[in-house]
Amino acid sequence: MNTVLLVLIFSLVGLSLSATPEQWASRTIYQLLTDRFAMAQSNPPSCPNLSNYCGGTFNGITSKLDYIQGMGFDAIWISPVVVNYPGGYHGYWATDLYGINPNFGTETDLLKLVAACHSRGMYVMLDVVANHVGPVGYTYSTVVPFSDPSHYHACNGCPSGCQINDYQNSSQVELCRLAGLPDLNQTNPFVSNTLLSWVKNITSYFGFDGLRVDTVPEVAGWSSSPLVTFLKGFQQSANVYAVGEVFDSRIPYVASYQGIIDGLLSYPMFFTLRNVFEGQNSMYNIQTTVQQYSSSFPNMSLLGTFIDNHDNPRFLNGQSDYKLYENALLYTLLSQGIPIIYYGTEQGFSGGDDPYDRETLWSSNYNTSTTLYKFISTVVNYRKQAQVWQYPQVQRYCDNQFYAFTRGNTFVALTNGGSKQPQITRTITYQPYANGTKLCNLFYASDCVTVQNGQFEVFLNNGECKVFFPVY
Repeated sequence: MNTVLLVLIFSLVGLSLSATPEQWASRTIYQLLTDRFAMAQSNPPSCPNLSNYCGGTFNGITSKLDYIQGMGFDAIWISPVVVNYPGGYHGYWATDLYGINPNFGTETDLLKLVAACHSRGMYVMLDVVANHVGPVGYTYSTVVPFSDPSHYHACNGCPSGCQINDYQNSSQVELCRLAGLPDLNQTNPFVSNTLLSWVKNITSYFGFDGLRVDTVPEVAGWSSSPLVTFLKGFQQSANVYAVGEVFDSRIPYVASYQGIIDGLLSYPMFFTLRNVFEGQNSMYNIQTTVQQYSSSFPNMSLLGTFIDNHDNPRFLNGQSDYKLYENALLYTLLSQGIPIIYYGTEQGFSGGDDPYDRETLWSSNYNTSTTLYKFISTVVNYRKQAQVWQYPQVQRYCDNQFYAFTRGNTFVALTNGGSKQPQITRTITYQPYANGTKLCNLFYASDCVTVQNGQFEVFLNNGECKVFFPVY
């Protein structure tokens, strides 16, 4: 469809009916890269160059929804969909805001994908970028609709090359270029109004249920920046739940953006979980992070919790022990927040830095019998059955090697010991169950304990994790 016609359609459509943030809190999200998830053909070829397009499409995703839903997921997060600069397989190099990336398919293909998800009760989250465009240097004439130099920050006060080189300097983060990408000037009325109109119309027309907002601090470098007004308006225009990317380990800094945007990707917890399970450092780090979260974030239930994504080497690249990975995944899936699982996790992918953490999923033949596919399916389906999002996360025990918490009647026991760890035992005295309550393990139905004298014992063998729930 040509640009003029698409703009006309966008201007005529009404707002979509969207899920509330509270409804999103009940969802479990499967993050995928459109170019890497599935091709709409049998026997797809291997991809010789992960730095360029590999061939995944909207129709490919539609054809593999059974595979995603088989793990219990009820939401997907897809790549940005607009036309990109050559080589922009990831979607973050926009050159035409009004066109659909032809490498992924057509407008009709995308509409069909969203409709197919909705027919299954699945939400669709769109990744969007309001900070920058593709790597066109200073030749803006090819960018639609931001073709004038006034549409971009002028690099005044920026380091050589206009690059951000100090991410603690909020003015630099807001005004300079991330990885050389031209930085949009949202104080320009044409830029801000166009972006607000665009996000409203693309969300409504295609029926997206939520947004992942890329590079939030690069738009508004600090929570009192004048551009916060634009950022708030961006989500309000879309009229859907949004989770923003603030790629930073500082809890107060990340938390300062909640309220500007509904939720944030839980990057400080990501770094903590990697430290504890990949690095096998003390479980007290989780306790400390949770305590700081509780006093910093207005609403922890709307944060996006994850252990892997497209911007970091995969967990299994730095730690090959599956037991440690299962512990990290269990925390991700059952702790407070909206769980996000990165595609390929279920296949044990172990890619390193970008682009090697962006493997083609068809290389796995979509195997549904892997240990991790089954593990994720078991936990995600339990999460829905127990509706854990309705209950607070309450710490029940913590030491260097053991961490336990409850959400309602669900008891989660974790260790950072790994598969070579001998059996460890902990007596749980701070717990919510009545004497005589029989608790059984989600992963082994015959593994049960009974609460006596206000306490029960938990045994973890060879680095396993457990989920106990009452059996009446």
